[in-house]
Amino acid sequence: MVRNFVIVGTQRTGSTALYHALNFHPDIACGGEWTQHITWYKKLLVAQRALGGDFTVLSPRHRERVSKVFHEHTQWLGFKLLFRSSDKWLLHPRFAPPLWVDRLEDSLRWVSHRYDMHIIHIVRQDAIEWLKSKYLASTTGLYAKHNYPDDLKVHIPLREALKRLHSKNWVDSRLATLSKTNPYLRVYYEDFLHHNHTVVMSMLQFLQCDTSRLDEIDYGTQQKQSNREAAAYLANYDQLMAELKNRGLLHAQLCL
Repeated sequence: MVRNFVIVGTQRTGSTALYHALNFHPDIACGGEWTQHITWYKKLLVAQRALGGDFTVLSPRHRERVSKVFHEHTQWLGFKLLFRSSDKWLLHPRFAPPLWVDRLEDSLRWVSHRYDMHIIHIVRQDAIEWLKSKYLASTTGLYAKHNYPDDLKVHIPLREALKRLHSKNWVDSRLATLSKTNPYLRVYYEDFLHHNHTVVMSMLQFLQCDTSRLDEIDYGTQQKQSNREAAAYLANYDQLMAELKNRGLLHAQLCL
């Protein structure tokens, strides 16, 4: 019987590299963001049917990708369920319209009632690096694989950055509540970047997969899209650092 897992997190946290790493293992078939461009009221229905093996509900691109790794001996089938860290909210991040469209709370209820679904929660801790990644990607349109131009400079509006970070921390805190209802593993992006083998091992153990062949599988070295430090890309780096440090927002904060 095929068991299900889901990679949860906010956008721009390294989930693409994570799911590619999992797909190297023959027992695992992991899809991408299956529900990303699905009409809001169909998102959970599509997720449920695809996790049951009905890939016809997916877009051609997602259907092709998961079909390449799913086979009759697959033990685990999963996908990425990511949420936006929007600055478009008043009073509290929970009121951000993008989170309503993403169906954050409905997704949490759906997953928490599937007690056997395993959760891999990826969290990016370094706030400055996360902001850099988010704004470089939106400026260039390069969201994976391709490197950012070394001479690129972006200015991040301070108020917007603060609201996005508050939203990211709140969404991650809500996702972390799944640890109370489901088998749950938290993975920090920075650990995955620098200690790839160790983190992959922990995920395979969490999913109770055979780890004896880990040394035979070439997961590769995880590479960032940026070649330089944040200060080289952010025109207002000093101002951002000072404000985030003053507000205690330099590192991810998850509250349960």
